[in-house]
Amino acid sequence: MSTFEVRLNQDQVQDAISLFEFFGGNTPDALRIAINRTGPKVKQAASVEIRKQVRLRAAYVKDDRQLRFIRATRQKVTGRLRANSRGILLTRYSTDPLIASQDRASWFRPPPTPARGIRVKVKPTGSTKVMEGGWFYMVLPNSRALAIVRRRPKGSLGPQGGKIDVAYGPSVSQVFGNETRDRLLPKAEDDLSTELLRAMGFLLRKQSPRE
Repeated sequence: MSTFEVRLNQDQVQDAISLFEFFGGNTPDALRIAINRTGPKVKQAASVEIRKQVRLRAAYVKDDRQLRFIRATRQKVTGRLRANSRGILLTRYSTDPLIASQDRASWFRPPPTPARGIRVKVKPTGSTKVMEGGWFYMVLPNSRALAIVRRRPKGSLGPQGGKIDVAYGPSVSQVFGNETRDRLLPKAEDDLSTELLRAMGFLLRKQSPRE
């Protein structure tokens, strides 16, 4: 997993924090609330940016197994957005909607290889690629997921000693690289500052309710 961290711009909110603490406010509590309100917004923005670059469904990208926001707690007042670094099976990018969805709990037998070849499209605006060179469908024995594979030449073994090559596309972490993070960071920092100010106001009102 790769991690995306947003830091508070102290210059923007230092005066407000000082006033808040003067009136007895608990800054770590306010920051925890602000982080937990900002995190889902950052996750949504990250999902949109990722799907601009690769042809994946929103529900898949926002699944916690791919893109997960870890909430701040009283014990650990930090929040993190983690992106899965494991490559995505290239079947996710199939031009066949049934195969691309991978919504079945498991596959028991692979579909036949199309006469015109297996076709995939990774980028939303990119061209369709025909998998040439002996690629075919196979049900992976452990996960029962459908993969695009090909046999290695006789006597050639893969990194894990296997005789089969499995085709993967870029991971969510790879797509959510430094360039994407840099685009999201200014807005994320502004959102965190805004939510901190709101949280401080909320806690002060809660501390001293109007009569």
